Amino acid sequence: MNTSRRSVVIGLALLLCTSASKLSPQATTPDEAHCFAIHVRLNGKSVDDPKTITYKTKDNEQTVHLEGDCFKVPSDLLKEKTIDVFFTLPGSKVYLSSIPTGAFAGPWDVELADKRFARGVVLPKHIRARDACAVTFHVGDPETVSAMAPCRTPLPASPSTTH
Repeated sequence: MNTSRRSVVIGLALLLCTSASKLSPQATTPDEAHCFAIHVRLNGKSVDDPKTITYKTKDNEQTVHLEGDCFKVPSDLLKEKTIDVFFTLPGSKVYLSSIPTGAFAGPWDVELADKRFARGVVLPKHIRARDACAVTFHVGDPETVSAMAPCRTPLPASPSTTH
């Protein structure tokens, strides 16, 4: 990773940590149920939301499936300061890193763009929109919006079934 790209990644990580300070684990009590939904938009249009996600910590990785309309967060993960979350959508793998555990108390909106994000989402100069994600955490007042990059990886196209 070249120096300017590393600087951008570090800057985005600091932005996420700073803006997400309101989402610290102390914002919720251990007895509260943690269940949240993820809604995804690509180029301003709703796409199918993930049905399975994977939580990753420094010591553990757990995959969970959508139950009803939300993903449950195992209580042992709530002891962590941050958790990485990844999931697959048609054509993309999305990896959201260092999410404060307080963010799991409410729904998320994940915005993806192939060429350009809608107004209000500002990316550093050398980050391509197709590699980035804008996430709104609907927890607390005001809601927290974070831009993350890189967070989106294209998946290879599946082989054609036509002859």
